Amino acid sequence: MPCLPLLLALSLLVPPDKLADARAQIDAGQAHAAANTLASMLKDKEGDEHAVRMLLAEAQIADGAPDRALLTLEPLANNTDAPVLRLMARAFRANGDRLAAQGARHSDDAASMYEQAADYLGRAAAAGDASALSEAGFIELYQLGDAPAARARAEAVLAKDPANGDALLLRGCALVNACWTADKSGDAAAAKDLHDKAVADLLAADTALGGKRPEPVFQLAWLYEQSGDAEKAVQAAADWCDRLPQKDASRLYALARRYVGERRWGPASTALLAITQRDSTLLTNLVKAESDPTKAAVELSWAVQPLMDAQRGRPAKDILAALCAAGPQDADLWNNYGLVARDTQAYEESWRAYEQALALRPDDANLLNDGAVLLHYYLHRDYDKAQAMYEKSIEISTKLLASPDKLSAEQKAAAEKAKKEATDNLANLAKGVHDWKG
Repeated sequence: MPCLPLLLALSLLVPPDKLADARAQIDAGQAHAAANTLASMLKDKEGDEHAVRMLLAEAQIADGAPDRALLTLEPLANNTDAPVLRLMARAFRANGDRLAAQGARHSDDAASMYEQAADYLGRAAAAGDASALSEAGFIELYQLGDAPAARARAEAVLAKDPANGDALLLRGCALVNACWTADKSGDAAAAKDLHDKAVADLLAADTALGGKRPEPVFQLAWLYEQSGDAEKAVQAAADWCDRLPQKDASRLYALARRYVGERRWGPASTALLAITQRDSTLLTNLVKAESDPTKAAVELSWAVQPLMDAQRGRPAKDILAALCAAGPQDADLWNNYGLVARDTQAYEESWRAYEQALALRPDDANLLNDGAVLLHYYLHRDYDKAQAMYEKSIEISTKLLASPDKLSAEQKAAAEKAKKEATDNLANLAKGVHDWKG
């Protein structure tokens, strides 16, 4: 039978299975369950207290209870090990985020938490965690709004390590902030100088960090957008999308919206194409999220013209398909989609588009003729339906033309066109002519 000291020693051993299970739960998004397990271990003095407290605090942060994490870590607060200090900083930062989300009345408390986080990160850096200093600078820059302090932290690192990617990134971000401030104050010369320095730092940071981090290219996209370099802005936004754990096309979408508003169809189409090449549902969902999806879809659809001019019908069709998947209530947009789909030999897709257009404008003589043309000459099916659509097109256009004084010149021309084409097509259908000659 083991003696008492041995039993005590055994009770203090880390139960690797429980810690490993808790870690797996945290990684699987089950932080609450992990926190319960680890809290019981701590209460029962099961395992190494230091290891249990560290993992419990991590679970509590992940579970949205950073205030509890601080209580858990309190006995370790005077520790000089970098991992402990960084976790303390993480808990303080998470508490700051929690308080900041509660509104302005908690802003002072949130700032206090961020200051503590920056302090612990500084201590972690002194304990050997080189990247902690830059992280502290980012808190100063974005949470505390102290760009000079952030830049000073970056300069301190770069003085010893000029190629430090995190420090170059931090300084670049601080310069972006200063560039924005100078631009808003009307100091164009200072803004240009700061812009160029920020670009240089961010490009150097991107290289030093292996071209895999999203932060440098996110900032570069903004800088290039502000300086009017649309091609580089779109490429940087696309790189940002690609480097995220889960693709986010919001920057590309914002650029497309801006360039459409400025009638710069080339870069707008490039941005939209970059989205659809990655995942067309990204574009659809962004349009759906607009306050007026139909208006947004119609405006964005204008950007496909450069693709059509360059004989790139398939990419244009993909953009229109993604826009129409958002359900716009605009018959002309569906009609354009149908035409482009037809011209790219996507005939079934084209027919579905015409069905949607006709659902919105069932008495449009030209839409009826064009839809019938698709069934008659391209899909070679539903000839009875095509006949009925031709006949309805002729009937509607004839009725319109019976009162020419009520029509504008454009309306009269459209009615004449629909009647002539539907009449000719109906005659071909009756003769058994099913090959398109137009």
